[in-house]
Amino acid sequence: MSDTLAEIEAALGTVQRILDALTSRGDDQAAFDLARAQYSSSLRTSWPGSLSGLIRPLEAVRANPSLKLTEDERNDLAKAIDGLRRACDQ
Repeated sequence: MSDTLAEIEAALGTVQRILDALTSRGDDQAAFDLARAQYSSSLRTSWPGSLSGLIRPLEAVRANPSLKLTEDERNDLAKAIDGLRRACDQ
């Protein structure tokens, strides 16, 4: 369980970094959509189920070529998505 928790915390850290990057680059709508999903998933009492609602918005951000994400940021998102999927599948 501690590995799962560490993976979730790492994924949520990535989400926050991506939110900060989107906001600083003026991608306000994408940042808002991701922040809304982040808030919904932040209720730890319903983890890991509530985390599944964060996966689709993360995939949308990662797949959107108009967002000014670096390749490293896109790779970090892929890792976060995979980690959240594993946590939700347990």
